[in-house]
Amino acid sequence: MSSNLSESETPKSIVSWLPMVLSTIIIIGLILFVSKGCNGSDKSQEFVTTDSPSTDSVAANPSMPIRELSKVKLQDGVELNAYKDGIEDQLVKFLNDPASVSGKDVWFDFDNLNFKTGSAEITEESEIQLQNISSILKAYPKVKIKIGGYTDKTGDSLNNLKLSQDRATAVLTALRTSKTNATQIVGAEGYGSQYAKVAKEASDEERKKDRRIAISVRSK
Repeated sequence: MSSNLSESETPKSIVSWLPMVLSTIIIIGLILFVSKGCNGSDKSQEFVTTDSPSTDSVAANPSMPIRELSKVKLQDGVELNAYKDGIEDQLVKFLNDPASVSGKDVWFDFDNLNFKTGSAEITEESEIQLQNISSILKAYPKVKIKIGGYTDKTGDSLNNLKLSQDRATAVLTALRTSKTNATQIVGAEGYGSQYAKVAKEASDEERKKDRRIAISVRSK
């Protein structure tokens, strides 16, 4: 009887341990699952960190700062609101300097004059600088200038030549419309890409330097 009782209890012992074993397996499985999930979360965080240097690089190369406005005083007492070291500032300093010598090689670039893309239509915001140049010419009646138009090296050279001429003429017309003495503007000429220095394969930002309108002081 004693032997039979022992044999009958053995299966019961196994059965009693079975839930504990299963529970242990389930717990281990949950631990592995949670661990894997955490690792996946870490990878996601690493991805975000990898992207962050691009943001830092933008911060390290900020866009150009806002330009400082200053008063440019003319010899007739008129004061212009213009950018510091802009064309108005440079031109007036040149005209006021007795040692400066005018000539065909003396040029000053407009720095706030723009046209609608691919055309000779001057944008509205450019009127301020054109009006300033007109005021300078009125204040210095002996000054004579020539308008020059330039393009970058991209596109057809003949089209660039025509566009630069049309833009130079548009500036001449705008200055004369503002009641500038017509005899002070001796001409307007487009040079196309003849004097462009930046390669046509360069970025648009670099080539922008070659797309310009300038003033040559021929006499003062």
